[in-house]
Amino acid sequence: LSTVTYRDFLLTGEDEPFYMGRWFDKDIEGNPHKVTLTDGAHLYFLIENAASFDVTFTVITTGEEPYFAYSIDGAEPVRQHITEPTVTLPDTGRHTVRLIADGMTEGEGKWDQEKGFAIRSVTPAEGGSIVGIKPTEKVVFFYGDSITEGIRALNMNATSDGNSATNAYSWQCAETLGVTPYLVGYGASGLIMTGSFSTMLNAIDYLSDGRPVDDSVTPDVIVINHGTNDGGQSRKKFEEALDSTITRLQEKYPDTPIVYLIPFNQAHARIISEKLKDTANIYVVETKDWSITYTDGVHPDAAGAKAAGEQLAAALVEIFGEDYFKN
Repeated sequence: LSTVTYRDFLLTGEDEPFYMGRWFDKDIEGNPHKVTLTDGAHLYFLIENAASFDVTFTVITTGEEPYFAYSIDGAEPVRQHITEPTVTLPDTGRHTVRLIADGMTEGEGKWDQEKGFAIRSVTPAEGGSIVGIKPTEKVVFFYGDSITEGIRALNMNATSDGNSATNAYSWQCAETLGVTPYLVGYGASGLIMTGSFSTMLNAIDYLSDGRPVDDSVTPDVIVINHGTNDGGQSRKKFEEALDSTITRLQEKYPDTPIVYLIPFNQAHARIISEKLKDTANIYVVETKDWSITYTDGVHPDAAGAKAAGEQLAAALVEIFGEDYFKN
């Protein structure tokens, strides 16, 4: 353990994990749960004196059941099906754990039916204990569509088997920078299109239809990657949606810089660049010359997402400076 490099955390003092991302409390079958409808939402805890721990999931999806991922002491995430809820630890010493809602099946009725991940409890093996830990890194919000949430990152299936948030460009960018990602990505959505959730404008304020976002988390940077699914919309409609979306973001987070990542397929690229390039506290990142590999010509594969994430991280460092993302 003396060779392990830990991230910077604060102890919460609670004997339950610290949840980061778009989680909310909900009673299911008479029992309290933490629920998220968003791939990439995650949680943290410190565990000791246990050889393993169990995550009690409740299945609330109608399609193929989700996958979660876990990272022990900052190691690369390991994916596991929620029907296999036991995680074995390297030993019974002290370990940091990061658990991620990694992959749901597309089109689950997230907006109107609240289909997603539901966690009832995280329980250490007998004799063990856990305490919540909160990361102290800067927080970056990533608003986007299926590309932001890692749809088809692993294969051609737009199901939990092929979808992986930890293999999305957004997650890879955050790992490269050493920041905490807060993903707000929903397949086929956009500034105009609702897709599997709703428009970005609604996603800013709502976790699902009628359920407000918890405003306790304030981003240090906001990254937007929308437009891919709005490619068939008129210039006028897209401009109107862009104006209303940016205005709402600035109202909600007036001091937070916004970075607009041009869609990889260059949909509405000219409009985005023209309207935002000279706007205070808003930056446009061009992507037309990026080298990205794809699963299907639209969705980056795991290697392509890693490359895109690293290129975005470099662009953000160029904008904000070498020290901006350091604690």
